[in-house]
Amino acid sequence: MFAWYLEQIKNHGIAPATCLFWRVSWRRAFVILSNMTLPAKLICPCCGWQGRRFFDYIEMGYTVPNEACPCCDSHSRHRGLFIWLRDEYRIHEKAGIALVFAPERALAPLWQTAGNMRVCKVDLEPGRGVDTLADLMRLPFAANVANLIWCHHVLEQVEDVRIALSELGRVLCPGRGELIVSVGIDAQEKTLEFGFRDKALSGNRRSFGADFPQTLAASGFEVSPVPHNLSDEECHKYGIAPEPFYCCIRN
Repeated sequence: MFAWYLEQIKNHGIAPATCLFWRVSWRRAFVILSNMTLPAKLICPCCGWQGRRFFDYIEMGYTVPNEACPCCDSHSRHRGLFIWLRDEYRIHEKAGIALVFAPERALAPLWQTAGNMRVCKVDLEPGRGVDTLADLMRLPFAANVANLIWCHHVLEQVEDVRIALSELGRVLCPGRGELIVSVGIDAQEKTLEFGFRDKALSGNRRSFGADFPQTLAASGFEVSPVPHNLSDEECHKYGIAPEPFYCCIRN
């Protein structure tokens, strides 16, 4: 927590960072007290934690209430993707080479079940069990090598999304390789480019709109939306607010 606070001071200054620190601290204290005193009604499918509330996810520019698992830090999208990877995609039965960009800690146990798949975890920065340090716009991999590419909430932060998608297409096996991808999609129709990294929005360089599938198609992918086959009761129990994601095959 202290390291996070220092990072906020670096990014936003001491006064805004201190206000943010106290907002996060009292909300966490409230959630901890709720989980200690009230009956559990939520389950994290990623780690099995049970409790009354998830932590709020609070950034300088936005807040998502009841979002982060106190045990494994999974968010709504991680929990939904975990269930889909396990039950629908059946990752434990897959084989080949998988490139996992910005690997999520909450999904790490699932990748370990894929005994016939060689999983390479890729990020710009070390940590989170990363195998290869690489920029998404300049990948150090041969062409046509990946059977699966996993890329969620990463394209918001790359400098040029067209170059990044071109690189993903280059390393993906044509015809049979799958790019499983999502971004945070806001209410607007068209993607809004900021022209800079907005530190108040987790360092994002753009806000994607409803045109994201068209952006994928323009980069040479055949794009298929992936349905969430979860009931309202399951979404409530696991703390999942379904968001769209896509399975893409290189043309």
